[in-house]
Order: sequence, then structure tokens, then C-alpha cells
Amino acid sequence: MLRISADVFSGRPNPEWIITDEQEARTTLKEIANNRSVVAQSAPGNAGLGFRGLIVEPLSDELAKDYDLPASLYLATASGIAGTKASEIAQRLISSISSAEISPDAASINEGGLPLGEMLQSFLQQKLETTNRVSVPDVEGLPQMMTMETAAEMAAACTYDTSPYNPGFWNNNATILRNNNCYNYASNKRTDTFAQPGRGCGQMYTAINCAEVTRAALCDGLHRRYDCFPDSEAPRYLVALVIAPGPGFNDFHWYRLMREGYWAHKPGSTPVRNVDNSGKVIYNPQTCDRDGYTIFCGYFYTCRSQKIK
Repeated sequence: MLRISADVFSGRPNPEWIITDEQEARTTLKEIANNRSVVAQSAPGNAGLGFRGLIVEPLSDELAKDYDLPASLYLATASGIAGTKASEIAQRLISSISSAEISPDAASINEGGLPLGEMLQSFLQQKLETTNRVSVPDVEGLPQMMTMETAAEMAAACTYDTSPYNPGFWNNNATILRNNNCYNYASNKRTDTFAQPGRGCGQMYTAINCAEVTRAALCDGLHRRYDCFPDSEAPRYLVALVIAPGPGFNDFHWYRLMREGYWAHKPGSTPVRNVDNSGKVIYNPQTCDRDGYTIFCGYFYTCRSQKIK
């Protein structure tokens, strides 16, 4: 058997499925073994948001030994990273979703997973087909820092805190990198639990949309921007929430404002970065290239007493 994980989400655990057909598993591993250049150790640092690749894991030592392969393989499919053969193998694996066994960890939205089906399969296939295309703007403008737009907002005069950009803390330890996500990073709280909004307060989101993820985050202790925290709740970081609305691909993602004036983020189990999907430094999370995360939900403050789990 083979366990396949699509490295696609940022806030939620990645969807998984299991290929139970022995012949199909062996055929796939043989193809990978004959084309070892398609295998990477992990997602490239510039992979960004969206579909980054597939993780292939033989579920027996016999399978791994027969083809002289490690216990976990990464097929990078993001734009400009993998060749045609990697895309061919990935297409084959994605096509197996409809006949595969669903991992129990991915069976319920209440556990952070997404039920597998035709919509997710279609989404991944579509992204795979377009990963080698590069779109550039006709006129490139300079990103501008976000400003307060109304006198009421200016009058609120809340205080928030910033910290220097320090991606090494999150990126240089394999355990921290793998087990903390965008919500952990935005909150600047390592939990090694792939933290989910609302799980800390016992009322996790029941759907992936602005209203539900916001409700869950507020339950954990966050405040909407301009709903001030006292100094006793420092550090209070300014963060932003966006949503990928589906169908098929439905996820949330968080950003945090850094002392240097730009925003940084951690897409899922991949490295922290301060650039968007176009490789540009993020000065405005509302206008940066967010791929499928098209809905901007708003700005929030985190706090010292935030419950995060």
C-alpha cells in the first residue's frame, strides 16, 4: 500500500488517501525508482501557497526495500520546479483518488481534514496542468503599505507589537517546520500541533469561510483590529486572515506584520517566507499574490492569553 498526501493546504492538515492495490503501488514505485530525479526532500522554499507537491509513503518496509527508496518521497509539482515526468507521476497518483481508501485523519472537517472526492481531484488536476505556466503583470507597480482609511479607525489608536523577522526559528528544525502552520506563525506560538482556530477554546470552526474561522479565532482570544488589547496582553501582533473558497480547495491562511514593515507567513509545513506567490515582498496582504486564497477576511490582534492548540 501507498499513502499519498497532497501538500496543498496551509492552515489545515493536508488531505491523504491510500492506494491499496498492490500492483498499482508497485508500478508507481518502479516508475519513481526509474526516474529518481523527480524526487525532492521537501517542498522548495519558494513553493508558496497552493498545490506544492505530493508526498508518497510506502506502508511496508518490503516495498521501500524492493525499489531502494526512502520511507517518504516528495514529488514537487510547483511551477518551474519539476519536469514532465514528475507531472506524469503526480497525475497518475491524483487519478487514484476516486478508487482509493480515505485516510481516517482526512475524513472529517471537525478534525481539520477534507473529505476526498471529485471536487478535490478536479482541483488538483487543474493546478497540475497549469503549474508550468507563468503569468506576469503588464505593468508592475510598487507595493504600498496599508494605511488607516477612516477617522474612526485612526481615533481608535490601538497599540500592537512587532518582532524582527526570524524565519530560522521555524525553518531550521525539522520538527518545528513540519508540525506548525500559518496560525502558529501568525500567533508566534509554537505548539507542534498544527494549530487550528477554535480548537484551543474547544469550539473549532465547522466550515471554512470568513465568518466561521473568524468566530473560532475570536473564541481563542483574538480581537478584530481596532478592538484594543491592554498592555498586559502584550505581545499583540497584527495579523491578517484570508480564505480559499473552493470548490474542491477550501482552506484558510494567516499573515503577520513584521518589524521591518513587511508581512510574513508559513504555508502549512513549508518554510516561513516574506514573499508572495510571485516572489514579491509582501507589503499588503490584501493585494499580494495569494493564488487561490481570494477572499480577504480582515485584520486581527493576537494576544498573550490566546488559547492555541
